[in-house]
Amino acid sequence: MAVTYDTDMIRTINMFESVTGVEAIHAIVEDEEAYFIVPEGKAGMAIGKGGETVKKLQRNMDKNVKIYEYSDNIGKFLNNLVPTNIRGVNIEGQDGDGPITVEINVPSENKGRVVGRDGKKIESIRHILKRTHNVDEVTVN
Repeated sequence: MAVTYDTDMIRTINMFESVTGVEAIHAIVEDEEAYFIVPEGKAGMAIGKGGETVKKLQRNMDKNVKIYEYSDNIGKFLNNLVPTNIRGVNIEGQDGDGPITVEINVPSENKGRVVGRDGKKIESIRHILKRTHNVDEVTVN
């Protein structure tokens, strides 16, 4: 799936890369948060020692910044995105036989951490998975 960025997003990505020294594979900026997807093994470098680099980004952007490591494997990538332990992930449609759907199975006590306040966390996960892996639907059970 080709992604087109406007001038502001290109500036944001350039600033991220300049501050962190890490390539941003994808970036999503919302009202209060910015999400950056970096190559595998690079999240620690982007976050910086003691979180100093990400704190600098947050000050520069006046947003809560989240950095996630990319993986071609949807299940592995989802483990990077989800802020808690999950029981399992069911993925359908990866072989091109229809829309790609992802079902995240979490213990009931952790469901709120995946869904987030007013559903904001799961909406962010849906947006990121759509952008990175062309996933059509994400549900939490």
